[in-house]
Amino acid sequence: MSGSSISTAATPGGTPLSALPVHPQPAPTDLVFGIFNGQGQFVQQSAIWSGAVAKTGDTLTGLLSCALPPTDATHLVNKAYADALGGQVSGAVSALVTQAQDAATQAQTAQSGAAGAASSVITAQKGVPNGLATLSQEGNLVLGGFDCLGVQNGHVLLAMDLPTTDPGLRGVWWNNGGYLCISYGSSS
Repeated sequence: MSGSSISTAATPGGTPLSALPVHPQPAPTDLVFGIFNGQGQFVQQSAIWSGAVAKTGDTLTGLLSCALPPTDATHLVNKAYADALGGQVSGAVSALVTQAQDAATQAQTAQSGAAGAASSVITAQKGVPNGLATLSQEGNLVLGGFDCLGVQNGHVLLAMDLPTTDPGLRGVWWNNGGYLCISYGSSS
């Protein structure tokens, strides 16, 4: 061997491998015996690793295959495994989307049903003793289309527009534009 300090002395037969001396790594030009492409041959050390992928990172220009499924999170996986996993994820996502759509439809149906029920309850309460009454924008009770301002001395106080001409009905108030008048109209 050209560039190394490996001893070329013969080793007696039957010597166990553990008893052999440890030598430094062969030089790139040293010949190393190995089985390559199914044949035993001597090849320069530098050619043995020709095409090997460096552990620190490298670029592959050909295909790399992996036949086994991974048993650890850091293991390489093949395309079939990734495709199968992708199919499982796609199926799970599809099922979740379907469940979400069903839940949204049920919520919409429940909302529609609740709105219909509320409308029915309100409609049933209108005009019924102890039922519902309308409030004006100012928060006053509305009676017969007029805002009720309250009750004083047994009289209901209402806010309303008065007619601007004498209505011709006895005891009705009217507004002539400057002051209030009470009509003495006909005694009908």
